[in-house]
Amino acid sequence: MEKNRSENTELKRRILYLDMAYTLKMVKERELEQEFASRDCGGYFEHVWGVHPIADIPEKRQLKYEGFKVSQVEFSANQTIIEGSSAYYSFFKYIFPLNFLVSQIRFVAFLIRLVKREHINIIMCTDPYFTGLIGLFIKLFTKARLAIWVCANYDDVYSETGVIAMPKLFKWRWVEKIVERIVFRKSDLVVGGNQNNLEYALKNGAKTGKSTVFPVGKLIHRQHMIDPGLREKDDLFSQSKARYHFIYVGRLVDLKFPDDVLRAFTVINRGEPDCALIMAGDGPMLEQLEKMSDEMGVRDKVHFLGNINQVRLANLLAGCFAVLSPLTGRSLIEATLAGLPIVAYDRDWQHEFVTRYGAGVIVPFRDWEKMGQAAVHMIQHPDETKGVAEASRRTGIEACDNDKLYSHERNEFDKLLKK
Repeated sequence: MEKNRSENTELKRRILYLDMAYTLKMVKERELEQEFASRDCGGYFEHVWGVHPIADIPEKRQLKYEGFKVSQVEFSANQTIIEGSSAYYSFFKYIFPLNFLVSQIRFVAFLIRLVKREHINIIMCTDPYFTGLIGLFIKLFTKARLAIWVCANYDDVYSETGVIAMPKLFKWRWVEKIVERIVFRKSDLVVGGNQNNLEYALKNGAKTGKSTVFPVGKLIHRQHMIDPGLREKDDLFSQSKARYHFIYVGRLVDLKFPDDVLRAFTVINRGEPDCALIMAGDGPMLEQLEKMSDEMGVRDKVHFLGNINQVRLANLLAGCFAVLSPLTGRSLIEATLAGLPIVAYDRDWQHEFVTRYGAGVIVPFRDWEKMGQAAVHMIQHPDETKGVAEASRRTGIEACDNDKLYSHERNEFDKLLKK
């Protein structure tokens, strides 16, 4: 009887999902529930434990120093969200680095016990650094398989900006390189969010026979799946006098180059004055960008909307003429689902995605002059642009074929569990 009970437990599919992109609060505020819901791989996993190790940092939450306490919330019938803090102990209140170290060791020990108690089979981590290290430690003390899902090319980001992935944690890029090579080599599966990201991982220790691509299309909110012709018209278009609306969707941070969007828009404005620009997103560059738009003489044509919900974003995209993308992630897929032609830099995954079916135009990285010229060309050649828009919509629909995406993921997870 005991043997049968043990075998039945091991057959259950359960996953620990370590991800620092969003906290539960952020997901609810931004209507990104699909981010969490997709973790069960379309019902493949019986239960998912989603973990954010340091939820206080993105939320800028004040530390309470009440000892080791973690938040555990039932997100759905088959998913539990666990959120930790960067520091727990009042004894080390004024020595944050030591408090952080002790607190994270305690948190990892908590997760190790959880994996053992719940017979969790797979650990999924979404970066090869902090969550990757946590996942590796858990693997060393349990029988769980370790998978790393890489959705950024950290080498490219560093080479162009000099910004390392986690400066407060590792300080130097050479330290990050050591960590990523160890984590990639010790992982049972390394997954790229696209081919470009996978190639980065393969160059840094991931093994060809233990790697694949899990596209990010499964993360898209259902609102974007509605035919763009059936979406509601946003009030912005009724108030704006412009005929052609261009849009940028993303964080307003240096490594996304939103300032290049403004520069490209000045080129568009010279070629076609009957235009406007929507900047959907927030970040530390907002004030700088507002000042730039004033200095460029286009402030009255630029709409800074900050963070907006997914329903409004979907409606806005459906009313725009084209998207300007220096470097964006899933928002590029959302744009294609709205049938928007794309003008994008030749960076990261963008060339691979945009050129697959001719969804837009790729211009050299940081060449904002050509970005603007390409956008003007779209305005001046409407018949050609109509075909590009149709190709864009096809690209988005294929990228979000969840039956196909989940089928591939399940095959890969089956291989891990059989091992």
